[in-house]
Amino acid sequence: MGHLAGGAFNQHADLHGTVVTTSRPAIAANWRLAPNLAGQVNVADVALPIAGVKLNVASAVKPALDGMVHDQIGALETRLRNDPFIENAARAQWIKLCRAIPLGAAGQASGQGLPNLWLEIKPMRAIAAQPQIDGNTLTLLVGVQAQTRIVPREIKPDCPFPRELDLVAQGDQGRVSIAVPIDVPFGEVSRLLQAQFAGKTFPEDGSSAVLATIKQAKVAASGDRLLIELLVTVKKSGVFSLGADATVCVWGRPALDQDRQILRFIDVTLDVESRAAFGLLGMAAEAAAPYLQKMLADKAVIDLKPFAADAKNRIAAAVGDFAAQGNGLRASVSIDDLRLAGIAHDSNTLRIIANANGAVSVVVWSLAMQ
Repeated sequence: MGHLAGGAFNQHADLHGTVVTTSRPAIAANWRLAPNLAGQVNVADVALPIAGVKLNVASAVKPALDGMVHDQIGALETRLRNDPFIENAARAQWIKLCRAIPLGAAGQASGQGLPNLWLEIKPMRAIAAQPQIDGNTLTLLVGVQAQTRIVPREIKPDCPFPRELDLVAQGDQGRVSIAVPIDVPFGEVSRLLQAQFAGKTFPEDGSSAVLATIKQAKVAASGDRLLIELLVTVKKSGVFSLGADATVCVWGRPALDQDRQILRFIDVTLDVESRAAFGLLGMAAEAAAPYLQKMLADKAVIDLKPFAADAKNRIAAAVGDFAAQGNGLRASVSIDDLRLAGIAHDSNTLRIIANANGAVSVVVWSLAMQ
């Protein structure tokens, strides 16, 4: 090799090889995606002849390429681990989900005149499962646990964004169940009864010597029962009829007929003190009491099927409207059935529990592999 010393020469060779990078992405509780990257460099053997001596270039070049690839993978790993793109997308959707959505006056077509209602959605918890990978996409499943209720007025809920994700195992996908409390103030219940009975006379066939015409109905809570206060005009039938107004209080328990999906009153009894309210009509007026009790037991019903049908469509539209927003976020939600399942009350509000069941295709952030 001595004759090459101090000499100038120019020789070139083509190098061929591959760099393969693999990733096992995982979502962390801090809303960051850890790509868990690894790289491997493969260089084909190349012999470079110099003055009749073949030098193995691949073995010389590979350590340099390994270092370059390691540096690039490390930089990409750091950038992805610090990138808040998932958190930013979730925050944008969280804000959209935290709201009260107008449901409209359900049941107007049926003449029920149910009140204008609002669906209040208050997200409370964010849940995520580890990513799934197919040939084209990395799919991150993110769920939201929310409190929902239906209220008679618009309320702006307060929904702090969660600092951490709750990580769960992959579970069954494709179904969604929503329990929605429907809060109806007693003022609205009174209005519904008032619309049904104001101006009506009982018994309707006029078969009694004493007739009671309802002028006003008012409902209030009283312990575990409801107190229905009726302002009625009671009079004897006949040519020389005598009539007077009286306030009659009737006890009743609200009950939900799940088969017929109606609200009715059971255990209806006349309040003992109300008997004195008949005043001058005395015992004759008391004959009207059984008719009022029977009327409330048989006819004081509120048909909630129109509301359930309307709420089913609007809840699905509201959830679907949320889910369809944003880059990389896809969802298809349909509510198959909404049925009223329970009833309760406090001092101001009648609460009806509705159970909605439906299908959700999947809620995902889909990250293109590029």
